[in-house]
Amino acid sequence: MSSQTDPLIALRQAIKSKTNITYSSDSTQLVIAGIAFPKSSSTRYRKPGATSDFYSLDAVYLAWLLKDAPGAEYMKQARERGLGVGFVSVTERKHVVDWLEGASSDQDRVVPLTGMWNHRLKWLLLP
Repeated sequence: MSSQTDPLIALRQAIKSKTNITYSSDSTQLVIAGIAFPKSSSTRYRKPGATSDFYSLDAVYLAWLLKDAPGAEYMKQARERGLGVGFVSVTERKHVVDWLEGASSDQDRVVPLTGMWNHRLKWLLLP
């Protein structure tokens, strides 16, 4: 996977450059800089305390989209969008937003492109 097709990099670049991000007409895809990604796509942004559990593209985008919303409203929106289990927690939301906007590196939470596929392959090959 190249950086051009990585949904997490595409989302971060679009946010930093203020490029339009929309949902497809059937709301199953997130369209970032003209490229459609399934909103359920797994990103390389690791959940806190996890080694192989990553946020979906929709969860990361929603955290950013509702970055200024009160916690209760954010959680309500996450549930209504079907992210009851996989949403970015209210306490974690600021970390994700800061990374997306380029205010932090979060190197320990974002798996490098080259390491991501090796990491997933390792879990697939485990007995």
